[in-house]
Amino acid sequence: MKKLIIEEKFKRARQILEKNESMQLEMGTTEYSNVLEKIIKDLQAVKASLRTRSAEGAKHRKESDRIQSAISAIKYLNNKSRKMINSEVLRESDVKEGSLTRGDIKHFLKTFR
Repeated sequence: MKKLIIEEKFKRARQILEKNESMQLEMGTTEYSNVLEKIIKDLQAVKASLRTRSAEGAKHRKESDRIQSAISAIKYLNNKSRKMINSEVLRESDVKEGSLTRGDIKHFLKTFR
C-alpha cells in the first residue's frame, strides 16, 4: 500500500518535471519559485508518508534523510531565486540614478523579508 502511494507520487513528480522541462524555466522568475515550492510540498508529502518514527517505518529512515537533503537543496535554490527577484524589484524602483539612499535600502530590506 505504502509502496503504491510512493510510486504514484513519484510518477506525478516526474510528470511535473517533464512538463516543466519543455517550458525552460529561468531562475529569478516567480514561475520558477512557484514550481520549486510545489516540488517541495510534494517531497514533504512523500517524506511524511514514510512515517519513519514508527516501528514499521524505521526501515525507511535512510530514504527519508535523502528526501530531506533534496528538500534542503531545492529550498536553497528557491531562496536564491527570491533574492534575484527582490534585487530586480530594487533596481526597478531606482528611477533616477543617485536618488536611492541608504535609508531607502534599509526600508526596502525590512519590508521584503
